[in-house]
Amino acid sequence: MFEKGQYVRLTIAPETRMGTIEGSEEQRGKLFYIFRQDPRLDDVVPGFKFEAFVLEDEMEPCDRPSDDYWKNINAKAKAGT
Repeated sequence: MFEKGQYVRLTIAPETRMGTIEGSEEQRGKLFYIFRQDPRLDDVVPGFKFEAFVLEDEMEPCDRPSDDYWKNINAKAKAGT
């Protein structure tokens, strides 16, 4: 079970899709978590916060990465690697 404010990563893209749990909502008998992408990832459109409804088994807890981590990820993305 995840808590609001907890830092997590999505298992489909664990190096880039990291962010926080903003809440939860039950839909069709399943518990979905509201995931908000860390805004330090440059592919997030300015002023737009990538949010998604995610099931518990699609993410895992992790530590919040440093600013240097995101600078490196953004540089790699910009370079196309």
